[in-house]
Formats: sequence, C-alpha cells, structure tokens
Amino acid sequence: MARDPIEYSEVLLAHFRAPRNAGSFPAGTTDVSVGTAGSCRQGREIRLELKLGSDGRIEACRYRVYGCPATVALCSVLSTKLPGLTPDEAGQLSGLALAEELQLPAPKRDAALLLEDALKAALAGAGYTMTERRERA
Repeated sequence: MARDPIEYSEVLLAHFRAPRNAGSFPAGTTDVSVGTAGSCRQGREIRLELKLGSDGRIEACRYRVYGCPATVALCSVLSTKLPGLTPDEAGQLSGLALAEELQLPAPKRDAALLLEDALKAALAGAGYTMTERRERA
C-alpha cells in the first residue's frame, strides 16, 4: 500500500530549497555556543551554533541538519529569527509557532520539538538554563 505524499507549503519549500544560514562557523570563532538534538539513526539530527556578541545578544546562527524537508526548513526559519535577540528572548521562541508559520503538516510537527531541544541545548551552553529564563521572565 502506497503512502499519501505529504503536501508542503510554498514557504516551507522555499526554505528547504534555499536554506538560510546553513553551515558552521569557522574553527576558532569565539563566543559560539553549540546545541545538538536527535541522531542520524533516528532520522533527524540538528546541530545549532549561536554566535554571541559583546552585548550578550545573538549575532548570528548557523546549523547543520540531517532530516526531512520540514526539519531543514525549521532550522532555516529559526536562523533568521535569532539574530538580535537576547538569550532570554530566544528561549521564548516556540518550535510549534514556527511550525504553524511554515504550515507544517501534523505528522511532521515533532521536528519542531527537536528544534526546540537543540535551541535549549545551545542556550544552556551559553550559560542559560530554562529555570533561569523562567525566573527572569
């Protein structure tokens, strides 16, 4: 029995076909925090890198991703939203809100939760924890 193909929105396909900010920062780049989530064996893996500026704000985001078009597009969208945010503000971003923005089909929404995990790990590497962010809010 053949599966129904998943229909993706045009905005998701645009980010998948031309991902923004993909890759890694050059070796030796200072003030970079890294967070990872998932594994290739599970079918999805995200490595998220955040470059923090001297003012404590996120200057840039890079990522390496293995996964379906939804996972790639989510990373691309997130990487465009993070620059200029404080880690506190970045911690308030919702993967599910990004999934809504991309009109992600329900069977692919778990990719948004994996993205949140990678972001949380990168923020923790920068010295921020969920508890600290909640206390400051």
